[in-house]
Amino acid sequence: MLDKLPKPGRRFTQQAGWALIDQALYGVSNFLANTLMARWLEPAEYGAFAVGWLVLLIGFQVQNPLITEPLAVYTPSRFRLAPHIYQQQVVQLHWLLTGLASLVFLVLAWLQTDTAFRGVYLGLAVALPFVQYGMLARRICYANLVPKLSALGGLIYLPLFVLSTLALQQVSWLNALTAMTLMGLASLVSGHWVIFLWKRGSSPELTPSPLRQFTAWFSLFRMVLRYHWRYGRWGLPASLLWVVVSSLPYLLLLRTHSLEAVAELRVLENTIAPVNSFLSAFNSLMLPAFARASSLAALDRMVWRYALFFCGISTIVWIGMTWLHDPIFVLLYGTNYRNISHYLPWFALVPLFTWLGEVFFSAFRALEQPRWIAWLYAIASISMAVLGGFLIKRFELHGAVLSILFIQILLAAMALALWLSFGRHARR
Repeated sequence: MLDKLPKPGRRFTQQAGWALIDQALYGVSNFLANTLMARWLEPAEYGAFAVGWLVLLIGFQVQNPLITEPLAVYTPSRFRLAPHIYQQQVVQLHWLLTGLASLVFLVLAWLQTDTAFRGVYLGLAVALPFVQYGMLARRICYANLVPKLSALGGLIYLPLFVLSTLALQQVSWLNALTAMTLMGLASLVSGHWVIFLWKRGSSPELTPSPLRQFTAWFSLFRMVLRYHWRYGRWGLPASLLWVVVSSLPYLLLLRTHSLEAVAELRVLENTIAPVNSFLSAFNSLMLPAFARASSLAALDRMVWRYALFFCGISTIVWIGMTWLHDPIFVLLYGTNYRNISHYLPWFALVPLFTWLGEVFFSAFRALEQPRWIAWLYAIASISMAVLGGFLIKRFELHGAVLSILFIQILLAAMALALWLSFGRHARR
């Protein structure tokens, strides 16, 4: 008996509602973690945590094109008749890749002489595989159009992580190492619960066991690996170039200025995190929906609807943050970072162009054409290295804000032009 996917369309409103709840739960927990640590920790210590957070994002961007994006594209297309069997193979691939990454972080921690960064590496060795496991479990739910299961996992993650963080703060044990360890353990528990609920609807008797049916298991695993690499060989360069674009401002600030400057930039990004979490809920449904489009014309119509929606929401948020930028900072961070609140009206423009570009990037991914994204990010990374390097070295945080905003405008403009010129006429 094959595990067929549910039909999309009739329950989109309900699915979007659960996706919003899911993103709210996970987004609020991460937002609270950064906000509370920005309030409680010294700027230099919070800057060290921000470096660890950046490495987690980089790890996700490596995993995303090799595991997560192909999962969203192939579940409703190539493996639509047996999605549960395919997705179990993807989970096993995840543990293989992240296990190797944890070993690398343990070696780096052993070689590190700075105690603060040694703690960061040890925390990453624990957090990386478990945090990405939790993310993968959520993406499996979205690929099967059941975001409700992911939201149920969020109901575990939010209180577990936030309450344990508060408990460590009360006994003065909260730092970069313990915070990232808690993130990993909370993600492991919530991800395991989501996978448990997901497996209840699967057919385990059809899934080859690597112990009892190694030949059949390895044949299927090799096929999945081949498909994912076929997609990821272009998606991985695109993600790595995204890493360059997103991490260069932090690295340049760390090199030319201080951990305190890194902390200030992280505070600005944390302040706009709720809007990114909100729009990410719809983005999680967007790629599977695009992959299911019956024709290029239908895909084009969906692209413009999503673009209009993302631009509308981002504009409303920008108006609110521009009007209330100082009270927002006082509410979230007290007096710690009030001196940089005037940057928020500029930085709040970033989601507008980020999510506009992401609509077209998702359309390219649905067409299995991630190489176009790689080329756009190559241009953006060169621009960030040249322009960002100059602006950040000379103007510090002000230069970082301007360079990030400029690069997102550039990416959105190039993605729009490429879609109008080639994307709408590409072969599926």
